[in-house]
Amino acid sequence: MKLFVTGYRGYFNKYRKGIPLFETFTKDLGYILLWLKNFINNGFKSRTILVYPHYPSRGSTIYKVAKAMGYNISNKLKPDTKFAVYWEYLTFREEYHYLEKLAPKKKVVNLHSRDISKIYIDKVHQEIFSYSTQVDPSTYQGKIVQKSDVNALHDGKILEGPVPSLGDDYIYQILIDNQFSEDLVLDLRVVVVGQVLDFTYLKYRAINERFLNTTTNTEVVETKAIFSAEEIEQLNNYCRALKLEYGELDVLRNKNDGRIYVVDVNNTPQGPPANTSKEDGEKALQNIGKALLALAQRKAH
Repeated sequence: MKLFVTGYRGYFNKYRKGIPLFETFTKDLGYILLWLKNFINNGFKSRTILVYPHYPSRGSTIYKVAKAMGYNISNKLKPDTKFAVYWEYLTFREEYHYLEKLAPKKKVVNLHSRDISKIYIDKVHQEIFSYSTQVDPSTYQGKIVQKSDVNALHDGKILEGPVPSLGDDYIYQILIDNQFSEDLVLDLRVVVVGQVLDFTYLKYRAINERFLNTTTNTEVVETKAIFSAEEIEQLNNYCRALKLEYGELDVLRNKNDGRIYVVDVNNTPQGPPANTSKEDGEKALQNIGKALLALAQRKAH
């Protein structure tokens, strides 16, 4: 039987490669129990979001949003699928062909968001903002940040330029002064669903961990309190140029020149960020959910 063949990766969903059989059954059981709960709470109606090709973790924003809205999540097309979200955990995405075929029938969010490498997003930054973070490490005098071009490695290093380049696998950037206090730096996490939403996460991090994915405290504030109207328009234009319909931007404001710099783009966001209050987190998920449903009603690009 299919359930007992080698390499079985799930009946209701297709889970990651190498997942233990017991964990697969546990995930399938959890899926059906949540499906039944949603079915009852929604007046005996079922609603599913296709999240393809990778099945999202429970820490992902899309999983939490769907749960809050009473939607089911699956990476297999169901009869009750309302719309789809392209969800592939890669910097350079590859598995979009199936979604391209589906797009004439269902809205596919982020269908064309396929490259979030740091070099590419900085190139687009130059086009939209008329300035960027990149420098030539072999000639630049001063502090330089060296990072891998691939996302989510958190391997940034501060070097004193000039230094020899390690090649195209790395990006070399100015050191942006986002210091908030003697011990902390401040990251601005901008949420995008169709456009920049009206709230932004303020993420405070220890200055000696500025390139790590850690947060000592998170506040949620109005976007217009952090960015000017012109900056919000530029951020929206930036997302359109990147074909990013749903995701998050990591933005730093440089104290040296007052400018904002987008240093990271995430089209498979995990959130709300650590140390967000329960009240703020629940409100954020509700706002993201409403915006996502509105986005799903739009004609596919």
